[in-house]
Amino acid sequence: MKKVQLILITFAILLCLHCGKDTSVPEDSGEKNGTIGETVGNAIKNNIILTINDRQFTNKELINFIKSRYTDTSIIEKNPKLASRIFDTFIEHKMLLFMVEKENTLLDQGEISKYLKDKHLPLNKANDPSVIDNIKAQKYLYFKLYKDIDVTDVEIRQHYERNLDKFKKAQEVLLHQILIKNKEKAYEIRETLLNAPQRFAEIAKKQSVSMEAKNGGLMGYFEKGTLPKDMEDVVFALKLNTISPVVESPYGYHIFKVTKVKTERTLFLETVKNEIKNKLLSDKLRWAYEDFLSQLKKQLDINVMYRSLFFTYQPAKG
Repeated sequence: MKKVQLILITFAILLCLHCGKDTSVPEDSGEKNGTIGETVGNAIKNNIILTINDRQFTNKELINFIKSRYTDTSIIEKNPKLASRIFDTFIEHKMLLFMVEKENTLLDQGEISKYLKDKHLPLNKANDPSVIDNIKAQKYLYFKLYKDIDVTDVEIRQHYERNLDKFKKAQEVLLHQILIKNKEKAYEIRETLLNAPQRFAEIAKKQSVSMEAKNGGLMGYFEKGTLPKDMEDVVFALKLNTISPVVESPYGYHIFKVTKVKTERTLFLETVKNEIKNKLLSDKLRWAYEDFLSQLKKQLDINVMYRSLFFTYQPAKG
């Protein structure tokens, strides 16, 4: 069951990435305010830009594809390179749906309801064609490509042994801080703490202006090499439960305390097993999908009319 859930989650991400979502564009989060296509004449909108076997697709369908996925589309209209990459995913999306229809992928009400629940979508979306297309695409890909893909314990161990350097952890400290805006006040607080270090959490809650003040100044574990150098030099030289000198930064004046230290170490395989499995499974699903698209391009009669697009297409580099 865990394997199925992991596959579903991972290929849903792949489907999202390859079928219209572009992380460089804001996702839908409110009222539609995009302007894409409004200045495009009807003649251009009706231009055929893509054919797949006997199916034809127009600029109008591409514009609707973009509008259904992005709130503010003005950035796309002003950026031909970005529009070009979205058009590339539009082609892949239509290729996939062509196969979904060709193999007559069917849904039952339970599958639709589960999808809406998992995606936190309202029930009226059950009649949205784009939603139905996405559910069918996920079902098709799962049974066509992903169902039998798995990662074995041997593969996990081999990856771990080949990449031991990636599983090494530098020294870590459990760090607490008090952040004060006023320099003189910071030095006064430090003097108080030198005489009563047990009051660190109390003073942090009352006087620190940092986000973790409500937690008594607890920031969490920090690995060596992740803090600004002037802070790191102070923090990693501190003895346990002692008070640091005042450290100035653009945010104000910091007072630190370290309460635990984890020495440099290599993480055990059992600790990172799930992380490795997720990575390897994600890679396998991605490769399977890319190979699937590559084979489709050979099987289908695909023609792209770049000059008929409502923008100037820019090929991807590399």
